[in-house]
Amino acid sequence: MRTLIIFLLLFYPVAPVFAADPPILTSPSNNSTVASSTLNWQAPLYPVCSNYDAYRVQVDNDPSFPSSSIYRNIYTKNTYYTPQLTLGTWYWRVMVRDETCNNWSSWSTVWSFILATSTPSPTPTPSSTPTSSSSTSSNSSSSSASTFTISNTPSQINSDQSSNVSVNLALPDNPNTSFYLKGAFKKSDGSNYFGLTKVSGSWIKNGSTYSNQYPVKTNSSGNWSGNLEIQPDADDSGFTGSDDYIFKVGRYTSSGSGPTWSNETTIKIVAASTNQGATTETSSKTSDSPTVTSPPQTAKAIPANSSSKNSGNVEYHIASVAAVSSGSATPSTVEVKSEKRPNFLPFIGGVLILAGLGSLGYIYLRSKKII
Repeated sequence: MRTLIIFLLLFYPVAPVFAADPPILTSPSNNSTVASSTLNWQAPLYPVCSNYDAYRVQVDNDPSFPSSSIYRNIYTKNTYYTPQLTLGTWYWRVMVRDETCNNWSSWSTVWSFILATSTPSPTPTPSSTPTSSSSTSSNSSSSSASTFTISNTPSQINSDQSSNVSVNLALPDNPNTSFYLKGAFKKSDGSNYFGLTKVSGSWIKNGSTYSNQYPVKTNSSGNWSGNLEIQPDADDSGFTGSDDYIFKVGRYTSSGSGPTWSNETTIKIVAASTNQGATTETSSKTSDSPTVTSPPQTAKAIPANSSSKNSGNVEYHIASVAAVSSGSATPSTVEVKSEKRPNFLPFIGGVLILAGLGSLGYIYLRSKKII
């Protein structure tokens, strides 16, 4: 009985187990109009995969998510994702895999949102008391929200390549104020920031002191916009090779407070190739002759009976290789030496055969009780 139970446990097919409920989408709310493309969802109540990216996110302007032209299809360990999107209507959905990392849930419900340059202002409550134009202007200014956004980021960049990123500051409470900006990359599941920001012709590391970063100053309205030239820092330990990385810009105050981060986006960094190619050999000439690059030379095999010299067990074959030069070509002779080695296989085979025959004879004599 015990043997039967063990057999059933080992070999009886087990029905596949699938992840339970899909993630619940939280923001932006369905059919809403927003100024940020950051997507958020809730983790399920059951344990999820911890060895790999647990969530799969799809974003497209087509609610059917066509596999041949889907805009974004990414994997992440986070419960948020910020794709780089153009203005307009977008659809998104998320699935999750369980703690075995083998079973995916079904897709979540599909939500949509409209990405606009700014969110619509709520309709003000009618007031019985007229408001002067100066008062209205003051209230509007005080209610303006501060924004710190980046745009025009590349979707892919080489580890040794730089790129310009557009930065926009709208800080109505900080007119004529100095700040310092820096670009930063990191893995979606990591905390090690890295990157280089170009300041006055020099590349400044992400870990350098804030006052070395890119200086900017808002105008009288608290606004500043411009480009920041950034590049991955391939020498930093945070760079682990070709992969998707989160990118955002950090902002410090003139006293070093911060960083305050902009919105983030995903950029694929491709590790630069270190293959320098094969070394080309050149033939050196005198000063009155041009230098000519010799192409690879191939030695043609020549039958042994065509031109050979035998001496004992050593056989010599003569092969001619044509040399290429700018003048007359003079054939050069290459002597290829191959040494004949004795073959012990027939001797070993004979010994094994004799040993087998001897064993058979011995068995036969023993069976007849002769010995």
